[in-house]
Order: sequence, then structure tokens, then C-alpha cells
Amino acid sequence: MTSKQHVRANHSREGGRAFLGEKAWSNQPFRNFPRVFDCSTPMVERSMMRPNPPELSQERQGLILSAAQIRFARYGFSKVTMDEIAQDVGMAKASLYYYYPTKENLFRSVIEREQAEFLRQMGGILEQAMPASKKLTTYVTNRIKLTNTLLNLSSLNLQLWRRPKPGFVEMFESFANEELKLLTKILQEGNQSGEFAVASPGTSALMLLHVLQALRLRIIRERMTGVASDAQEAELEKETCLLMETMLHGIIRRNGH
Repeated sequence: MTSKQHVRANHSREGGRAFLGEKAWSNQPFRNFPRVFDCSTPMVERSMMRPNPPELSQERQGLILSAAQIRFARYGFSKVTMDEIAQDVGMAKASLYYYYPTKENLFRSVIEREQAEFLRQMGGILEQAMPASKKLTTYVTNRIKLTNTLLNLSSLNLQLWRRPKPGFVEMFESFANEELKLLTKILQEGNQSGEFAVASPGTSALMLLHVLQALRLRIIRERMTGVASDAQEAELEKETCLLMETMLHGIIRRNGH
């Protein structure tokens, strides 16, 4: 900033102090107001003077994530722009970037919301009075649906799943830990009711989680090679349910059966 610009800036601040009075000027809200600038003030400095957008409310956040999810599901991650999402929610692009600095940040938030909804639904199912085996198969079918939903959001950029960035890796690991808790709880409940006879519910739940993750990788591979179809995905769901039945009932012939 030149000496002339310094004089103008200082004059603007002193003018504000004189207008408001010393007591009001020293108050925190007024002290944080952006100072007056003129045409000679550099653009970078002007951007630093602008007040930050208000705190993002839960309702506003929901509108942003819903608009982003619709866009991602319809056009795929690669073709969606932040401009379009901002227009959908009637928000300035700069404000959207303030809350979500990159499209990846926004996409991650959409995924996290879907994961949280899945966990919420499964938590409600676990509270219902039904056999543990039924809860287990319900978990598997709902988890496949979640996988397909998330893949549809990034249909043109599956590398996000095959080689996820660090932020996504942490998110997936955190969600896998929550899944492990769900599966362990189901197996423990089955043991307590006498429906299951699992020696180590935690270890068995981890093994089951790894098997299901491997099956989901098959969906990703087929999507990436372009051979996936609705019929094939339905067949995979049947195979997964058959796997659950095999694990629940076993393949060893028992006497009298």
C-alpha cells in the first residue's frame, strides 16, 4: 500500500471513530467492521476487509448438500461445478467456497451425510424386536444400496474410490469402525438370545466386514470397466445374501439333517 493509500485508510478509520464515538468504536462488533476503501485499494486487500459469511445453519447446510447430491447423482462428480450448486441454492459462489473450499470437500460432506443416515437407520433397526439373523441380512442389503448410491454420485470419477485422497481415507476408516460396532452388536445379540454360537463376536464381525468390503470392490471394478448393469448389481446382491445364509447356517452336513 502506498503512503497516499495509508493516509486514506487511516482517515477512513478515524472518521468511523469520530462518527461512532470512542466507546462504541471500541466495542467488539464495531471493531470488526470492514474499513472503508476506495478505488485505489488493491483487490486482495479489499477481499481481506470483507466480513465473513454468517455461520452455516443446519437448514442451510441441508439445502446445499441436497442440491449437491442431486447434481452429483445426475451428472457425476466430474461434470458438476460449484457455480451450478451455488445457483441451485441461491448463494453467491464466494460464500459456497467459504463453507466448502473445494468440490472434494463438498462431495465428502455429501458422503458423510449418507453414511450418517445409514447408521441412523441401522441403529433404529437394531432396536426393533426381530431375530439377529434378520438384522444381519437387513444390514447387508442396506449396505449394498448405500454402496450403489455413493458410486452413482461419482459415476464419472471412480478413482475417488479406487485411490481415495487422505481426507476420504480417514472418512472411510471412521465409517468402517462404526460398521464394525454395528456388526459386533448384532452378533453379540445373537449370542445372548441363543440364536448364534459365535466364539468371538468382535473377530467374526471384522472378518465379515472384510468379506463385504471385498464384494463391494467388485462393484467398483465392474463400474470402472463399464460392464456393470442393474441386472449384474442385483445378482451381486443375491450372492451377498447367499453368503450371509451360508455363514449363518453353515455348509457342514449335520446328523439327522
